Amino acid sequence: MIIFLSQLFSWIGFFILLIVLSLLLIWMWSNLWAKVPFIGVPIDTLKDIETALRLKEGSVVYDLGCGDGRVLFHLARNNPELKYIGIENSLFPFIIAKFLSFWHKKFNKIDVKVIREDFFNVDLSNATHIFTYLYPNVMDDLLPKFDEEIKKGVRLVSASFHFTAKRETEEIDLKRGKHQLAKKLFVYEF
Repeated sequence: MIIFLSQLFSWIGFFILLIVLSLLLIWMWSNLWAKVPFIGVPIDTLKDIETALRLKEGSVVYDLGCGDGRVLFHLARNNPELKYIGIENSLFPFIIAKFLSFWHKKFNKIDVKVIREDFFNVDLSNATHIFTYLYPNVMDDLLPKFDEEIKKGVRLVSASFHFTAKRETEEIDLKRGKHQLAKKLFVYEF
């Protein structure tokens, strides 16, 4: 009986390890083809991002490349009456964000919509606020889309990376350590 149980547990352990390795492989594969790999914005910058966005009644917030959705969930906890839409193209972060969206909606009454799509293909015309944490080349590629689609008065906050062809309205130094991510926020008014 003891031998049977030890073999059973070793098979269960093997399958758990197989599942974990499969998830890791999916994550690596999805990052391989992504324009921007998933690197979550540091949690200690979330309040600064919220302050920089200056949300108000009726705001519609988009997070382009939302990853696990941490920015949107933070904002939604503090402003649940607003509309939040996360766009993520990589499979693994999308699965995490979708699960968290379901969880928060069911247990915390927070509604964040997460879409798996390339943000270049998403209509942003109803956005009032946009958050990004994207590489400079992707930011520059997005600029014509923003100029064409978004309405006047949209506030965009970008962590770490700025447009090379557009001047920011405000640059916020977060006074973070030398080796920490997201040291600055760049704010734009369109």
